[in-house]
Amino acid sequence: MVYNLLLVDDEKPIREKLINNTDWKGNNYQVFAAADGAEALEIIKNRGIDILVTDIQMPKLSGMNLIEKARENSSLLKVIVISGFAEFEYAQKSIRYGVNDYLLKPFRSEKLLEVVNKARDELIKEKNNEQRLALLRAEMSSYINENKLNSSYNWLIDDQFFQHQSLIMDRIDLNAVLKRGSRDDILKTVNKIIDELESVDLNREKLYVVLNNLILESFKIIKDLDYRVEDLLEIINKERIEKIDSENLKEIEIILKEFLLRLHDLISFNPDDKNQQIISEMKEYIAANYQDGITLSEMARKFNLSSGHLSNLFHEETGESFSDYLNMIRLNKAKELLKTTDDKIYQIADQLGFNDAYYFSSWFKKLVGASPTTYRDNINLL
Repeated sequence: MVYNLLLVDDEKPIREKLINNTDWKGNNYQVFAAADGAEALEIIKNRGIDILVTDIQMPKLSGMNLIEKARENSSLLKVIVISGFAEFEYAQKSIRYGVNDYLLKPFRSEKLLEVVNKARDELIKEKNNEQRLALLRAEMSSYINENKLNSSYNWLIDDQFFQHQSLIMDRIDLNAVLKRGSRDDILKTVNKIIDELESVDLNREKLYVVLNNLILESFKIIKDLDYRVEDLLEIINKERIEKIDSENLKEIEIILKEFLLRLHDLISFNPDDKNQQIISEMKEYIAANYQDGITLSEMARKFNLSSGHLSNLFHEETGESFSDYLNMIRLNKAKELLKTTDDKIYQIADQLGFNDAYYFSSWFKKLVGASPTTYRDNINLL
């Protein structure tokens, strides 16, 4: 896919350097150029620009004013600011106005390509996520309409809200917190959301934009775990949300904590058959990889669960701890190798994933009551 790149600088030598010193076409960019902000704005309006690289100080329309007006045409537009040393602090502050990156003059062409590619990657990610959310929203909308829930949930499927980007979703990793975090992590995440809401001129519409994005993102997460729309809707306290006061941040905090904690519990608490499937897959993985130094944390990441929850789940389903089960597997294999092969002790230790034969012998003796050598010598007596 080719991306439209607009390079803006009022100094002709710099502008030509921006255009000619990089193989933009070979990197899948179609380049447009402008000598001032006003010219750049016309190109943005007519050409569907994806990435804007602009100087700050320019005649007719400054870089910052250009960015502000350009945002009105494209909410997904990626912006990179270039500046001289005297404007550097100003350029840094521009980050808060939606600028993705900035470069201090003079800079190498390779560095410019690097930051442009970074902006492109962010754009791809956002577009993919936007498409995914649109599909999920359509599914949620269909369910709400089919079940005649419009009056209770119409704010979830209002086109006006859906057109906006979330005020805070980019600043929290909801997926990781819900799948692998603790309840304390949930509370900390809500505190971050409240801090963000305190920093904006919040009204009811902006609050619903936040809630809309939060719930759509939540739906995406539980959809990946094979839950249904109704599983999410059952968690939403629609009566409280309908009456929510955008000026009462304490009330908003309580509602968000209640929602995310219940969602966390839903994800953490799986039906028995799903629990059994997880444990079965864990056992298969352990049997195939016991020699690789498997840890509970590694398993937790593999199954998108917190270590504590997975530990409890494993004990409930098997009656023993994860470490005891892993030791049993390795011990049985050690006994088998001692019985059926003439391998040296250090060779057996290595096959079981022990880096130190002495530690293996100590571990074996602790569990069996005899050293590997003694066990092998008395195999017929045991």
